[in-house]
Amino acid sequence: MANTILVLGATGKQGGAVINALLASPDAKAITICAVTRKPESAAAKALVLKAPDQIKLMIGDLKDCPSIFANAPLPIKRVFFVSIPDMGLMTDGTGEEVTGKALIDASLEHGVRHFVFTSVDRHGSDSDTNDTDVPHFWRKANIEKYLQETSRGSQMTWTILRPTAFMDNISPGFAGNVFPTAWRVGLPPETRLQFIALADIGHFGAKALLNPKTFAGRAISLAGDELTFEEANAIFHTQLGYDIPTTYNFVGSALLWAIKEVGLMFKFWEQVGYAADIASMRKEYPGLLGFRDWLKTSSWVPKVAN
Repeated sequence: MANTILVLGATGKQGGAVINALLASPDAKAITICAVTRKPESAAAKALVLKAPDQIKLMIGDLKDCPSIFANAPLPIKRVFFVSIPDMGLMTDGTGEEVTGKALIDASLEHGVRHFVFTSVDRHGSDSDTNDTDVPHFWRKANIEKYLQETSRGSQMTWTILRPTAFMDNISPGFAGNVFPTAWRVGLPPETRLQFIALADIGHFGAKALLNPKTFAGRAISLAGDELTFEEANAIFHTQLGYDIPTTYNFVGSALLWAIKEVGLMFKFWEQVGYAADIASMRKEYPGLLGFRDWLKTSSWVPKVAN
């Protein structure tokens, strides 16, 4: 019962990475993962359960009704992993991310959760506690962080905050995977380095925090595995695969920065302030941390002939 873990966003990138890391841990047989999804009939949800039918319990849940998630859980939930999703779009005021994040924290406290792991975003390393930034989904995540710390103070619930940088996995085959590197190429000066992290390493730290709450309680950890300019990243990519990072037309990247104001503000933050995770300290704590070259070697979509 003590090892019953609720994973929100279980079929998403970060939730999926955390589940993979939990299943790969020596304690995998001793835990039950309550994987929350809005579409249990989806191919992604069915594939998730097949990874470990004895450990993964699929749950229908919606963050608009957090109490029902706990009420419908097959066992009392003692640990929670949560990644909030930016509420961006023409038909929204953007407040949903913060509202649902705070509601989940309240429900977790009410239902006796012992440890809460929240994946937020880096806002310049050690400055993240005070630098909310003007990027809406950055400062909304900062508000959730503060609410988590304030409301859990003096309660039974401890917390860990993970602050990832950009995702290496945003570079991938297909149009969507080509847009990010295009925006990176046109949206930042050539000399500007961008920190980024492999999803697998977010999963590693998320799983470690869930399985070792005493060690990770009260920690806010900025996560990055490499720091490169676009040209440096492209040179590594070309060395490994024999061709340049796939991109699309420059106007597509420029249009993204112009059309979605929040994305434009994020790139402005990257240029003027930037992420500042302590990569050396991270690698000392976790020697298996992936740099960009190693991430390419381990990515499933990279041809096996790459070295």
